[in-house]
Amino acid sequence: MKFLKDFLYDKNDILVALIILVLAGALIVWRVDVIMEYPSTLVAEIDVSETTEETAEHANEDSSADDSKPSDSEPSGVMTDGVLNQNVTVTIPSGSATGAVDALINAGLFESYDDFVTVCKSSGYTPENIKATTYNFEAGMTKADIAAKVTA
Repeated sequence: MKFLKDFLYDKNDILVALIILVLAGALIVWRVDVIMEYPSTLVAEIDVSETTEETAEHANEDSSADDSKPSDSEPSGVMTDGVLNQNVTVTIPSGSATGAVDALINAGLFESYDDFVTVCKSSGYTPENIKATTYNFEAGMTKADIAAKVTA
């Protein structure tokens, strides 16, 4: 009996560590499906929040836009031959430069992120310097004027 008592006393720490490892392994095996779904769940949550923010931005744009702009006009018709044909108000969110440029694209001021970068670089501006705030763009402004205003 003394031998068993001494063995348990000497090996108690190792035994407890093994029990903890077995329990942790069992927990991971039991919940591996939930663990593996987490990245897609996180992406879905981010997509929902971005969609909600974009919807709120569009609601703000519609309510704060110039009264002369028809409410059913599409943003793609605001530029004619590279010149703004009506007053436009755009709220640029903070965060990444691509997210900020997306607000300009959604307003119809640029066709794509690459279009914005091309205009900035040809005009001597750094596209990553885009500032998050609300901008009012007047009719007659060119893409270069817009790029200058948002990166100044």
